Amino acid sequence: MKWTGKKVGLALGGGGVRGFAHIGVLNVLEEEGIGIDLIVGTSAGSLIGGAYASGQSPREIQDKIEAYLRSPEFNDSTIKSIGMTLCDENKSIFKKAKTYVMNRYWFAQAFFKPSILSFNDFKSMIDYFVPDIDIHETKIPFSAVSTDLITGNKIVFSEGSLRQAVLASCSVPGAVAPLRHGDWLLADGGITSIVPIHATREAGADVVIAVIVDRSPLEAVTIETGKDVLYRAGEITSGALEASELREADVIIRPQVGNLHWMDFNRAGDLVKIGEQAARESLGAISSSLPVFRRIVRFAGQFIKKEKK
Repeated sequence: MKWTGKKVGLALGGGGVRGFAHIGVLNVLEEEGIGIDLIVGTSAGSLIGGAYASGQSPREIQDKIEAYLRSPEFNDSTIKSIGMTLCDENKSIFKKAKTYVMNRYWFAQAFFKPSILSFNDFKSMIDYFVPDIDIHETKIPFSAVSTDLITGNKIVFSEGSLRQAVLASCSVPGAVAPLRHGDWLLADGGITSIVPIHATREAGADVVIAVIVDRSPLEAVTIETGKDVLYRAGEITSGALEASELREADVIIRPQVGNLHWMDFNRAGDLVKIGEQAARESLGAISSSLPVFRRIVRFAGQFIKKEKK
């Protein structure tokens, strides 16, 4: 008999490379037998969430990431070139000077082109992780959040091409060209919903587990140029938007991703472990938020695992 009680929804937030921490969270949820009835993702959350909802295991998604980062396709891409300039680890004075110049080069590019990254490079990455299926074909009900740049409205995809929905959700303004879809001009879902808690509720979830992978607040803020002012203003706006939405979550999991830039690929492996740690620290809160039936199933599963050992 299928359980028809309260539904548990997983809201996966955006954060570029930091979204790899979502894999660690999914690992722990599976290990603990915590069933998820539906998934809603924003940006990186839509990429990992869409791959998982399609039937891929967390281990399979992680293996794909590791293989992609070793592939000629990635190593020859603009995505890697920019990511390398943003990594501060073990840089010589020469490399730091090069980074300074390249950062300004990429920033200048944004004034003359709709995006910094090649659309084909970015689309091929989405296609690599997400199967070419309709959203209705996913194993777990799934939705992806995007933003219409024309009207400013939040757009939630719960039908149609899974790849196109994820691509629209991940189109970071300035970095990736917006996606034309009918009358909509679609960009990153994080513009209107950094962590898609409201959309998860609207999709039918009674209990919402939210996973946030945004950067830790900076202890010291340097504001010297117009670019600094614009960047800081954006951070304040997104922070206020996020805080408002977080009030509607039942459980908040916040992996400690530090100040990692959204395009810094050097710590991909560490991020999975960071996600696992954060999820384990939240197990008490998750358990107390689950419907009674789910708690019984979870504890029964834990008992069976102990008996097998």
